[in-house]
Amino acid sequence: MRSLARQYSSSIAPRFLAFLLVCGAVFSLPEASFARDWQIYKMGGRDYVSDENVAKFYQFQRFAKEDDDRIFQHPSLIMTWKIGSQAIYVNNIKFNLSFPVVENDGKAMLSTVDLAKLVDPVVRPSYIKKPINFDTVVLDAGHGAHDSGAKGIYGREKDYALDMALRVEAELKKRKFKTLLTRRTDVFLTLGERVAIANQQRNAIFVSLHFNSSGSRTANGIETYALAPQGTRSTNGGSPWSSPLNGNVRDAENIALATAVHAHVIHDLKSVDRGIKRARFNVLRGINKPAILFEGGFVTNPTEGKLINDEAYRQRVAESIANAIVKFKAAVGSR
Repeated sequence: MRSLARQYSSSIAPRFLAFLLVCGAVFSLPEASFARDWQIYKMGGRDYVSDENVAKFYQFQRFAKEDDDRIFQHPSLIMTWKIGSQAIYVNNIKFNLSFPVVENDGKAMLSTVDLAKLVDPVVRPSYIKKPINFDTVVLDAGHGAHDSGAKGIYGREKDYALDMALRVEAELKKRKFKTLLTRRTDVFLTLGERVAIANQQRNAIFVSLHFNSSGSRTANGIETYALAPQGTRSTNGGSPWSSPLNGNVRDAENIALATAVHAHVIHDLKSVDRGIKRARFNVLRGINKPAILFEGGFVTNPTEGKLINDEAYRQRVAESIANAIVKFKAAVGSR
């Protein structure tokens, strides 16, 4: 895949920020309905669409096959699939799928869940059913008080998360947003209390800020979570969840917001990309507005932990998140 991707990437304008959503929709696509525009394949009790169908519908200028790899290209976008993989890449940003890409009669097949809940809102955010009009950002600093969160060589997650929330708030205010923090001091809030605070706000989005830990000191990188769609497993495992959750009403908006923030930070900070993932964290389940959980690196990694402990680094991440939210609003707001 890498050789073919390099061949195509040479045609991408350097000014493009390595991800589509942050720049808004850059090409016009037709309206669609699954009945009219998609040929559905049923395999193993699940619905799939083919690579060829996706290439035709989205009017990719180039579509290529190389062994198990598939490349879809527009002037400002490259999407890559690999048969057997549970991740795809859009402009080199990693997206973890709900179901692996499978093969059928020489075609690479993507589940309709991943098509509708991931590819479509990421590739063409302007087609999300309703504009996402918001002027307020609810910032949730993870953990607090006796709940220290991850503990690293240089410090604790609860302190870094609060510092980050305050920095993001300051940057958002410069950009004329209203803000609300679930906590401003070292206090403990239950997950339910955090959700309740967010749900009371109108015209808002929700960003929960965290830092990661691992039993392996080598684990590093940034990952961003959106709520797992109904009927799917979380990226990190568990059983499929058959019942819809409150937050699933916002599936398209959730993945679009995750894309904006994650891709912007990866681009700006040149961090290791652990991907946009799915989970059913309690702070995401009950939210009635677009919501994500951002993990800004591993405090348990000696190198990354030292970086996280640096105020200048946390400031750069905060500025990147604020800029991403500005771009997100422009891409999916009133039109």
